[in-house]
Amino acid sequence: MLPKRFIITIALLLCRTFVTAQSESIIDLGKINGYDTVIKRLTYYTDYSNALSVDEAVTKPFRSFGDQFPFDPTKLDARHFIKLTVTNTGVPDTFWFYAGKAQRYSMYAYDSSTATLKLLNNQFKSFSNPVFNRVPFSLIVAPKGRQSIYYIEADINFYNWYLFDPAVLYPQENTSFVFEHLLAPHRLYSFTTIAFLGIMLSMLVYTFSIFLQSWKNEYLYYTLAMLAFFLYFFLRWLDQFMFSPQFHMFTNLKYQLLQLSGNIFVVAFIVAFFSLKKNSPSLFRHFKTLILAQVIFLSLNLPLSYSNKTLHWGLVAFDIFRALVLLYLVILIAVLIVRLKNYEATSLGIGTVVSILLSAVALYTYKKEDFEQSVLGNQGIPVLIFMLGILLQMVFYMRVLSHRERTLQMQRVRAMENLKLENDRKELEKFRAIIEARDKERNRIAQEMHDDIGSGLTSIRLLSEIGKAKDVHEASRNELEKISNTSNILIDKMNEIIWTLNSRNDTLPNLIAYLRHLIVEYFEPFRIHLDIVVPEDIKETPVDGKIRRNILLAVKEALHNIVKHSQATEVHIIFNADDTFSISISDNGVGFDPAHTISFKNGLHNIRERLSIIGGTCVISNNNGTSIALKIPLRRNPS
Repeated sequence: MLPKRFIITIALLLCRTFVTAQSESIIDLGKINGYDTVIKRLTYYTDYSNALSVDEAVTKPFRSFGDQFPFDPTKLDARHFIKLTVTNTGVPDTFWFYAGKAQRYSMYAYDSSTATLKLLNNQFKSFSNPVFNRVPFSLIVAPKGRQSIYYIEADINFYNWYLFDPAVLYPQENTSFVFEHLLAPHRLYSFTTIAFLGIMLSMLVYTFSIFLQSWKNEYLYYTLAMLAFFLYFFLRWLDQFMFSPQFHMFTNLKYQLLQLSGNIFVVAFIVAFFSLKKNSPSLFRHFKTLILAQVIFLSLNLPLSYSNKTLHWGLVAFDIFRALVLLYLVILIAVLIVRLKNYEATSLGIGTVVSILLSAVALYTYKKEDFEQSVLGNQGIPVLIFMLGILLQMVFYMRVLSHRERTLQMQRVRAMENLKLENDRKELEKFRAIIEARDKERNRIAQEMHDDIGSGLTSIRLLSEIGKAKDVHEASRNELEKISNTSNILIDKMNEIIWTLNSRNDTLPNLIAYLRHLIVEYFEPFRIHLDIVVPEDIKETPVDGKIRRNILLAVKEALHNIVKHSQATEVHIIFNADDTFSISISDNGVGFDPAHTISFKNGLHNIRERLSIIGGTCVISNNNGTSIALKIPLRRNPS
């Protein structure tokens, strides 16, 4: 048997512990200094059967959780009851009770003399300057020297269980409480987040501006990825200023949807940036599988995260799935770097790996936090680590995008330089062609002047010498006529050359008018009836000197053959100017036998050759005379 003294000592210790626990669960409102957090001095009872009413729960044993958080996220599908025992040794008897953000509850006052509960209508919202919001409180009246007991039936759910943060304060300390308890602990987190969000927003705007200029899918995907992460971190930062349950109900939605959406658009950006569908179909299939897996997981897991029964397993599944996705992405990035072996793939891979490593550190830090830090302290450290990873990823990705833009800009500059060189080369060739054409025209003019005018002048000189050698009275009239005829021929030749060279004659109406005048003069000495048909409306179609000269010579050759060989008494000439310029010359002469055309074979050959030079055709037929059809394509004015 144990010694009697030992048993008494153990009993005293147990009684002392019980009394201490009981005294710690009683809150002395008179000793509050501004405000007091009371999560450790409340007692709790959880009805996992969901069958007890608040009257029945009063009879159950309430216990203190001490340094442990009172709510188990794996067992949220229950009814949660909280006991608040207060005494007042001070002067004021009015206090405010704050349960935490997004908290819904019913408060009852317990009358120990009758063992009954009275539902209190004591909840209200007070405006607080530091957060520009209305903070929810409940009014507590505790007269001096009395002990009061309150029971709270808390509506603990998947979106607010971790936000339970009870405190008691003097009414006049409202502003101080909100600033010191809700804002001051998160100042470093808030200021750092604002700075990071500003950098992310500038990058987002820059990338979106590039998309608006280029309309390339990769810039759209990365803009959407940055937008998803920006919204996620902005809403996480906004959590500390929002008290309404409606806002915090979307916590799991933004936690999963925005994070995985950012990952999906990052993967889509990588696929589009490197054109993997075209350049690496096998790697493209893996990236596509990664995207589809995240979409399917979101559609299946989000409903789990919005239920009190399955919240815990939905969050566990999300953490495991995210870890697998990031590991798979690291492997794919490594394969991408090995295959491409360029600066862009390496930089993008470094940014992705850095982001994944910091995400793992953030997750580890979040899981290792105790409830003191999560609820009362600064829970923003894991978020800042995660945000830093995303920001570094953006920096590396922006370097890749800037490198791609510089490369494209250099390619555009080189293309413009090559185009300029090509244009300069074409201009040089064009100028050279003009010079060659000018020299060729000069040579032609020199040749014609040498052949036609030179020979004519020589004939005139010889005839003049013959005339001088004879007696004046014996001067032959024949030589004088020859001199006159030769001079006329020379004048006509000179007029033709001048007419051909004059650019003012480079129109179709001038060409037809000149040909008509030439034909009339040519047939004037002969007894041949001439019929010429000219269109009434002739468009100002350009006809350059080369075309005019060849048409002129071809027509003169045809007229010469009529006068010399046809024995015709009638000649009909029709000009037509539609899509092509055509001249039809027909006579009623003896025609010709195709088997005996030696006498004017060269003339026909010259006509065909001149028409061929300018892209035209010549058709000669023999039917009750000779018909010659000349057709020449003409270039229309742009108007």
